[in-house]
Amino acid sequence: MVKGKHVFGPTLQFVAMVTLSFILSALLILLTPGPTNTVLATCGASLGIRRAAIMPIAEAMGYILAVSFFIGLTDGIQGNAIAFATMKLLAAGWLLYSAVRLWGMPFLSDARSVRQLFVRVLLTTIVNPKAMLVGTVLIPSGANIQAPVWLATYAAMSTLAGLAWVVFGGCLPLRVRRHSYKLASLILGAFSLAAVASAVSG
Repeated sequence: MVKGKHVFGPTLQFVAMVTLSFILSALLILLTPGPTNTVLATCGASLGIRRAAIMPIAEAMGYILAVSFFIGLTDGIQGNAIAFATMKLLAAGWLLYSAVRLWGMPFLSDARSVRQLFVRVLLTTIVNPKAMLVGTVLIPSGANIQAPVWLATYAAMSTLAGLAWVVFGGCLPLRVRRHSYKLASLILGAFSLAAVASAVSG
């Protein structure tokens, strides 16, 4: 009985440490400015907080799809420089496309724009390099059985963090909000160039 307690204690401590590390790392990733967060803030700035509050759901959906994909392919692509470079270039292409489209979008948005932005948040999240990081590094290795739990936790956290970015965009001064699409376009363009540089150098 005593021996069992000695084994059980360190196991619980290890699980607690891994869980805490995962939560803190996930928060850092989700709150760091990036392509998805840029688009979410832009949605809040242009649509208003109430209408844009649905956008974090698109982010969570995108992460579930992308992270699941990377979890399944971790063993296959680990150490494959060509595969990683290709994914980075695909992400760079989508970010550049989004930057060009956002530059020309009008500030005033209707219901159709809400649907378009929902899809844009979803697709931007799918190609977001953060999804690759979560699926290949952040999810504990060898945790395939527990992967759905880690994934659900990350998706829930992404929804809350995404809502924070929507609120941030919605609270910007009107004179700033009117230029939100162009500002987001420049930021996404910079992320696209960074992704290309990372793919070439890597």
